[in-house]
Amino acid sequence: MKRVIGIIVLLAILIFVFSTILFPYVSNFVGWNGYKMWEDRIRTDKIEESKKRKVFVKELNYRIIGSTNLKGFYFKPYLEKGFKVSNKSFNDTRIIKNTNNPYNICYERGLKDSIAIYFKKADEKKLDSFDGVWGYSRTPHLKDTLSLEIVSKKYHGIIKIW
Repeated sequence: MKRVIGIIVLLAILIFVFSTILFPYVSNFVGWNGYKMWEDRIRTDKIEESKKRKVFVKELNYRIIGSTNLKGFYFKPYLEKGFKVSNKSFNDTRIIKNTNNPYNICYERGLKDSIAIYFKKADEKKLDSFDGVWGYSRTPHLKDTLSLEIVSKKYHGIIKIW
């Protein structure tokens, strides 16, 4: 009887150790290596983060046109150098050097959960490169004015950036 209780206590201790100490490390390793985030080009969504990573280039000018009911919405477009993260840490920034389009066209904005922002179809051709959602530039300035469309149930409008 004492032997059975000892085995149960030992199993409980092993399960506790595995679930609290080892499982988080195994999960983190599998998740990080499974997604392979270091292989893809990424971008920031805040100017502060872009400056912290030392990839910020400049803020862009913009104007919101035909907006209806945009209470609580803010928008700040900017250019940053294209970068990836290292395979060791998400905080380690690796600037992309071997590309035809070294700059990301990014924006900081409010109401992320209730508003979608898309490049207008006609303006996709004005971008040096476009992946369906984000635009990229060959130069640290925009050659032409770009239009983004604000889409949601409550909010509508166009944002011009240059």
